[in-house]
Amino acid sequence: MVNDTLESMSREAIEEYLAVSYHCITTRKPNGGAYGYPAVLLLFSIVDALSSYAGYAEHSFGALGDMFPELSETHITHLKNWFRNLPAHQAIIMPGTAISVELPGDAIELNAAGEPTHIRLLPFWESVANYWRTKGVANVAPSFRQEKAPKAPTIIVVQDAAAISTHGPAASGVYVSMRPSTQKD
Repeated sequence: MVNDTLESMSREAIEEYLAVSYHCITTRKPNGGAYGYPAVLLLFSIVDALSSYAGYAEHSFGALGDMFPELSETHITHLKNWFRNLPAHQAIIMPGTAISVELPGDAIELNAAGEPTHIRLLPFWESVANYWRTKGVANVAPSFRQEKAPKAPTIIVVQDAAAISTHGPAASGVYVSMRPSTQKD
């Protein structure tokens, strides 16, 4: 899809993250397991974005408290560190924690010490998808720090944004400014 706004790019990305995470949860590997690590990472990436759009502090994962009101700030910090930061930066979840697909129970289970150590992926996916549908879609407001953007961004010059998709399959995430080109032929 060609995006001409940051909002449309974000909506497309979140929809893709939801679709791919669902595929990871429902598709079986040759050993019978699911693709749990990418699913949990994508779901927590969605929660991070939705938290920002809901007005919570950057990387606070505050939307988890909206989805699961019984969670404390400490629970949310543990979830962020154990199930999002470690998979994103070291390709592991915290030892002593677990992710599962088919076991019955709540989306997030607390252990005997009251720590959130078990995520059941399908109910967690359902909670994130429901939050997106009911609260997140209307609040998409991505932002970035201009000083971190490329000094010479990639420019795709076309007469019509629809022309990009007529040249064969393309990756999602194309951002096109519809401003007239000042480039001379």
